[in-house]
Amino acid sequence: MHRRTFILAIVGGAALLAISACGAAKTPAGAGSQALPPIMIAIAGEGISGTPPSSIKVNDFVVFTGESKGWTVATTTPDVVTVSQGGTQDTYETNPGFQAIKAGAAVITITSPMGTVITLDLTIE
Repeated sequence: MHRRTFILAIVGGAALLAISACGAAKTPAGAGSQALPPIMIAIAGEGISGTPPSSIKVNDFVVFTGESKGWTVATTTPDVVTVSQGGTQDTYETNPGFQAIKAGAAVITITSPMGTVITLDLTIE
């Protein structure tokens, strides 16, 4: 009886390995996409902390962090970037930001709750 159980366990284990190997297909190099972390630009007081990038790549996300609550984001180039306003989403807070969707020149305007306006001129590659 023990011998039969042992053989069934070996056969069952081999079947599981064969099934799991079927789902482990390799993706050819360059065929898939990889999610990268967003580019972070820190807001401090009524300005930007540090130097923001002058160029980003298509599909990059940019998120305004730090003291960004209440800031709004706008663009005069909606064909090149899409903007997202920060705020309360059910039980969590999001930060304002934007995503590059097409190569070209982009103009992003961020406005503080106090009325300070900062304009970013970006090249989308």
